[in-house]
Parts: sequence; C-alpha cells; structure tokens
Amino acid sequence: MAASQSLSVFKKSLPFNPLLFPFLFFLSFLFFLALSKIISSFLPRVESPAAQIKTLTIIFLPASSLLFTPFLLNFYWSRQDLLLRLFRLAFIIMLTSLALAFIYLEKLRKTIRQKISTLVERFSSWPSGKRLVLLFFLAFFVYQLTTLILVLRGITFSGDEPNYLLTTHSLIYDGDINLANNYARQDYFSFYSREEHPRLKLGIYGRYGKKGKDYIYPINLPGISVLIIPFYALSQLFSGKILTFILKGSLSIWAALFSVQVYLLGRQRWGREGLDLSLWLITAFIPPILFYSCHLYPEIPIAFFSLLIFRRLISGQNISWLEASGLGFLLATFPWFGLKYNFLFWPLFVIGLYKFWQDPQRVKKLGAFVSLPLLSQFFFYLFIYHLYGTFSPIAIYEGVMSAEQLKAFWQMVLAIPLSLRVESFLDYFLDQRDGLLLYAPVYFFALAGFIDLWRRSRKIFLALLFVSLPFLFNYSFLTHRQGYSPQARVLTPIIWVGILALGEFLASNEKRIFRHLFLLSLILSLGFALLLLLHPPFLYQPTTHEFTSRPGDLFVYLSNTHFFLPPLLPSFIKINNLSYWPNYVWIALIIIFLLFYAFCRNKIILNSGFSWSSLSGLFLIFFFLRVLFPSPPLYPVKTIVYSPQRSLGFYLFYLGRGVVVKEEGDFYLHLEKSYRFIFGSKQELKEIELRLGSETGDYEISLQAFDQPVVKTRITQEKRQFQLNLPPPYKRRHLYLYEINLNMKHLSKESMQLEPFLIQFIPGRR
Repeated sequence: MAASQSLSVFKKSLPFNPLLFPFLFFLSFLFFLALSKIISSFLPRVESPAAQIKTLTIIFLPASSLLFTPFLLNFYWSRQDLLLRLFRLAFIIMLTSLALAFIYLEKLRKTIRQKISTLVERFSSWPSGKRLVLLFFLAFFVYQLTTLILVLRGITFSGDEPNYLLTTHSLIYDGDINLANNYARQDYFSFYSREEHPRLKLGIYGRYGKKGKDYIYPINLPGISVLIIPFYALSQLFSGKILTFILKGSLSIWAALFSVQVYLLGRQRWGREGLDLSLWLITAFIPPILFYSCHLYPEIPIAFFSLLIFRRLISGQNISWLEASGLGFLLATFPWFGLKYNFLFWPLFVIGLYKFWQDPQRVKKLGAFVSLPLLSQFFFYLFIYHLYGTFSPIAIYEGVMSAEQLKAFWQMVLAIPLSLRVESFLDYFLDQRDGLLLYAPVYFFALAGFIDLWRRSRKIFLALLFVSLPFLFNYSFLTHRQGYSPQARVLTPIIWVGILALGEFLASNEKRIFRHLFLLSLILSLGFALLLLLHPPFLYQPTTHEFTSRPGDLFVYLSNTHFFLPPLLPSFIKINNLSYWPNYVWIALIIIFLLFYAFCRNKIILNSGFSWSSLSGLFLIFFFLRVLFPSPPLYPVKTIVYSPQRSLGFYLFYLGRGVVVKEEGDFYLHLEKSYRFIFGSKQELKEIELRLGSETGDYEISLQAFDQPVVKTRITQEKRQFQLNLPPPYKRRHLYLYEINLNMKHLSKESMQLEPFLIQFIPGRR
C-alpha cells in the first residue's frame, strides 16, 4: 500500500524499490510467523509436522492473493480507488483466513464454543428480570446509536414521517387532527429546518371532511402521532440535529421492547438460552427492525403488540382476566394505527376467542378480552362518521365519496390484473429495491423453518398463516408498494412470524450444510446492515408506480466499472415484468432450496459444509466484485448532447444527493460537500472546459482529474471558466472514461438551496 502512494493516473507501473520491497517482505514474514505461532497452539499435538504444515498452508492460502496485486494496475483508476481496493482485499483475506481457521482447527472451535457457553450460562444464571432489562437496554442503545449515525449523515424525515409529525403538532397545539390550518401556517417548519429546506412546501396528504375545505384530516391515522407526543414536546426545546435525533429515535423504545418479546418467545417455545439469545441478536441487529427503530412508522409498535398478544395466546399458560383485559386493550389500539391493521386485528381476535372459550372461566375472561376491542371498533367507525359523514372506512383514503364514486373506486380495484397482485406479493420478499430477503438473507431460512413447523407443530403453523396471510393478501390485492421508507415496510408488522419460523429452523436443523449456509447468510445480513448504515440513502428505494428503474442502490454500489450486478437480481417494480428472467430463476432456486431441505436424505451432501474450496469460491466472487476492477459503476447515465458529433455520458451514482442536472448539461449543486463527476465519451478527449461558480456566493474550490490536482482557487460572486488538460482516460470497451472531483468550501452565508453552485462541462479538442 505504501508503494501505491507513488502511483498516479500518469504513472501506473509499480516501481521497484530495492529498500522498500525487502523491508515489506521482512515485515510480512514476521507477521505471518507470529500468526503461525498463535495458530500452532490450536493444532493437535498428535499431528505430524507435515499435517500441521498442510493445515497452516490452507489457513494462509487467501494471503497468496497478495501476489496478484500488481495485476490490479491493469485496471488502475486512481490512487484513492486502488487503496480502497487493497483495503478490501486485506479485509477479505483476514475474514477468509479466520473462517478457515475455525473450520480446520477443532481446538479453536472448542475454545470459542466453550467461551460462548460460559457467557450464556452466566447470563442464564441471572434472575429473569435482570436479563430482560439488560437485553432491553442493549437493544435500545444500539437503536439510539443507529439513529445518531443516520442523523449525523444527513437523514431527516421522509415518506409518511412528516405527516405523522404534523398530526402530533396539531394534537399538541390545536387539540385536534384538522390539519388545514397547520398546512396553511407551514407548521412543518417546527420539525424541518427552514434554513436547510427553504423551498419546502409539504404536500397535503389528507382528505377533506364533511364540513368542507377548512377541514383536512390525515390519511395516516393518529396512533403513532399520539405515541410521540412527549418526544415532540421535548424536541421543541431544541433545534437542528438534536431536534431530529430526539424525534427519529422516539420509537426505539418500542423496537427494544419488541426484541425482548422475541427473546421471551424463544424461551417459551424452545427454552434453550443460546437459541433464545441468537434470535434476539438476529432481530435486534439486522434489517428491518434495526432501521425501523429510528423511523416514525406504526410498523414497530404493531409488531410489538401483535407478537405479545400472539405469544401469550399460544403459551398454554393460564391467563388471568386482568391480563386478558390488557391483551384486549393492546388489540383495541390496532385500527387507530392504520386501517390495514384490521387484517391483523380480526385474526388475533379470533385466536383469542378460541383460547378463552376453552377456559373454565370463559365468560369472565372472554368478556375481559373482547370488550375493549369491540368498543374500540365501535368508536372507530363513529370517528370516521364524525369526520366524513359516512361509516365507510374507504373515506380515510378517498375522502367524502358519492355512491357513484364509491362504485367507480371498487370497479378500478377489481379491474387490477391478477399478475400485478402476484407481483406485488413477490415484491415484498424479493425485489432488489425494497424486498426483505435480499437485504436480510438470513430470513431465507425462515422458509425452511415453516417446513419444520409443519412437521412439528401444525397448530402453530396454521395459526401463523391465519394471522399473516390476510394482512399480506390485502396489501397485494390492492398492489400497494412502499414509498420512501426502509426496506420491507410491508413485512415489518409481521416479521415476528418469520422470526418464529427462523427459530424453528435453528432448533430443528441438524444438517451441517444448512448450518454453514445459515452462518453465511447471517454474515451477509450483518454486512448489508453495516453498508446501509454507512450509506443511508440506500435505505430509501421506492417501488411505487412512478419509479421504473429496477436497480437497487445497494447492489449498484456492490457492482464495479466492468460488472453490473442488478440485472442478475429479481425485480417486481410496476412495469411489465413477464420477460424479466431473473425473477423466474430466483423463484426456481428458492423452490429447489426448500425441496432439498425437505426431502434430501443423502448424508454425504447433508454433512458437507464449507471447506477451503467453497470458501475460495466465495473469496473469488468478492475479489471479482470489489477488488479486481475499479469501483465506480457506470449507472445511471445522463447523456448530454452538445452537437451531433459531441456528447458526454455522465454516470450519476457517486454524485449523491443535492444535485440537479439540466438537459443542457448544467449541474446545480445544493450542498456543501465533495462531488465526483464521472463521465464517458466515445472519442478520447484531450481537454475539457469547465464553467463554474455562483453570482451570489463565495467559494473555495479545488479540482482533481482522477488523482491529479488541476485547480485550487477562490471564486467570489462570479462564474469562471477553466480549460483543463485531461489525463489519460480509463478505457472500457468503446468508452473513454474520466473523473473530475470537485471539493468546495462555502464561505458566504446565503443558502445553497436557493442560490446553488453551478458547474458546466463542455468537451474540448479530441
């Protein structure tokens, strides 16, 4: 890596340094010698020296890839890019060697397992209350830390969040949910910064009530808005990122409570402390719970309520009339969080009826359980009538409707093709933009867990389907898709169904190959969670009808200049998907996986697992995607035509937020940050002209072409022209690729949202 500092886009060969190379070789020798000594302590003493050398060779085999690092210079992009790829290589070498050590060193495996068992036994020896408190606060701390990271990286409120907050504002200051005056007064600037969002005008997301246009009621029902009232009141004492942090983290308490319920579910179902803690860890630290803990949506509270109700109803334990009343109270809140939650309300209500009907004190307990939910439903429909003058719940979404309008609405719904409903259902699980399984692959094994549930406890299996399928079918029947929210919003309220099935898989599986595949999926899930945390914009990948681009940003990021990953992944956006072949391949692979899990009896296959050959294959895949080729993906492309003979294609992925691109090639920059302009031409360019600046602002800027500094200056209330001599391009098939980096420091006080910085590219001589 030190030698890479002497490289540049002009000098792509690695110079031989007679002092540096022996020094690096000596350091590497000492490092691997010390590591060998450590590893040798875990080798069986009965093994022959030849066997020990063979084991050490296998463990250090990934390090041999360092011999091929000079070949990376054949795909040199810039010094920074090369260093990043070398860092990735070092990371995957370390990770693969650790995995090989764990596989081939039985003593190491035993030592690690003993340490884990000791910790689990010590934890299980604590009183139950102490364990629950610890798990709650650990999860709560992680969720607050996640919130802090997202806020510091510029995430504010998106999707439905501002609508819930505006309702909270109205509840506190007006004592109602009529938002007409709140929209008129722009009360949303109580939680948005007017300085950062000077042009913001929040669109009305509500419907007129029966009293006319002075009454606008929110489409999003007020359950969440009520829960965040104390946090909203507290946030108004602050401003900026502190205000955002308080509000964004206001529901993390419910996420932490949900994670504790998962632990209690495991303890109730299997009673194996290691398994129970594993489920808690999986729930707490991977999508979707990790990211919904710091967003303002009703999915997390509903997931907590529904899991608590379901867990107690299937526990087989005696439930007092007081607890039955408490469960009924939780169930009674469902319609107030959203009309869609009636499709969870009624299945849980029926399961409760079945549970308490079998109780000797059925009258008392049934009355305690059903009274509040039924009363809540009664008042809910009175509430609808009070707002809209009708008992039809459709009024929440469509407002006051005549009989003809209502008939037309249902005709429109019923006319939706079946294929779109099926695609919507599959989208929730498999779409590369917002599906659960591609962002948390560990849940693939929940599908296998349903097979184990069918074999071991059909009663619970059928109960889970009875609760979850009406909810999913309602969504897919109406072809609803999620907007600007983290992945798997539709599945989050019932994610506990998948968690229970996943726990059944972990409790039942004795096949080594599936155990190893599960560990791989867990590592991928944790890795994806980390990438989403480092790149928060990847969280927001809508699949509503106005979005017709298939690639998910996370998988664009995992691509490179020579290989684009998204065309291999499933996609169910709202366009014609019948000819998109990856959808069929992925569905077929899942079916094969489940059939193999259910029916394979070949002990040789089932007892196989990861070895040096399979790990080498995974290593090569990572090497191909993240190390061998330059990182910038050539997507999405914006073609700027300057003349019939001259055009440039700009690849916008690395530009990120805060950029508005005009058809004539003007880039308006609205944020003070660094910008990477990657563009291609069909002819090699020697020069490019840049016109940049602002008529009102004062900026200090520096420009780089690849890794070569070309301009460093100050621009004050003017637009200037620079003629840049371009370095040699990166050749990719028929394209000549270039990179211009702009680093800016905004020195004046005017808002870049209102007065953006302009940069324009004009190709010069060829």
